[in-house]
Amino acid sequence: MNYSFDVDVAEKLGVNAAIVVQNLQFWIKKNEANDKHFHDGRYWTFNSIKAWKDLFPFWTDRQIRKILDDLIEKRIIIKGNYNELKYDRTLWYAFTDYGISILHNCQMKVTDLSNRSDRNVEPIPDINTYINTDVNTDKESTTEATVIEIAEKPEKLDLDNVVKEFNQVVSRLPKVTTLTPKRRNTIQQRIKEHGREAVSICFFKTGKSDFLCGINDRGWMASFDWILKPENFVRIVEGVFDNKVTIPKNLQGAVSNLANQMSGKKEDGDIFGL
Repeated sequence: MNYSFDVDVAEKLGVNAAIVVQNLQFWIKKNEANDKHFHDGRYWTFNSIKAWKDLFPFWTDRQIRKILDDLIEKRIIIKGNYNELKYDRTLWYAFTDYGISILHNCQMKVTDLSNRSDRNVEPIPDINTYINTDVNTDKESTTEATVIEIAEKPEKLDLDNVVKEFNQVVSRLPKVTTLTPKRRNTIQQRIKEHGREAVSICFFKTGKSDFLCGINDRGWMASFDWILKPENFVRIVEGVFDNKVTIPKNLQGAVSNLANQMSGKKEDGDIFGL
């Protein structure tokens, strides 16, 4: 079996993490395309440690847990449990908004995999099987397989990369062509106040927001400078400008009836009116 990873992600997160991220990304995007495993506003994929071990036999259980825990600690992914059986402890994984922004910034698109150069080969197959993990799997071998690691360099505050990320992620807005001293100071202030991750999340949410990208009754579009104003930045990150959820037409009648029923109960002094 061939194992692959995106070089840009490996430079940022490490080779081991990049391999796992590529596997997660492929299956989450596949589930999204098939409208499967959608919970709490995100698409998920699932694997037990045993299934991960079958996928990556050169890693021990402890190494796999560490890779996943590191991705969670870095806020690239989150874990959950949406199993139908209560005793089934198979874990589910989804990307955070920050994790998605990292993938966008690294230009990782599953639809482009077959057209990419030697930076990527075919994705790793998934073993999406519910496995009862009640059996104790915490015993580790005294000798562990050698795993490739790369030293992670301290992340420098490269303001040019911030502008480059904006131009890539917020593609529907005019590109920034000049990094003025005022803009440099503004970027540094937002990073100082909220962290570099928050800037990536802000860009990602801006790029997804129809309102900020000109789809509104005025045709108004946000600018790079407007986005980075303190009050606007916070509102974007908090989701004020996120797209509203559209109720499918086949459910609109049912929702309307439910709203009328609840309104009627409230008027009758039912518990909804307390």
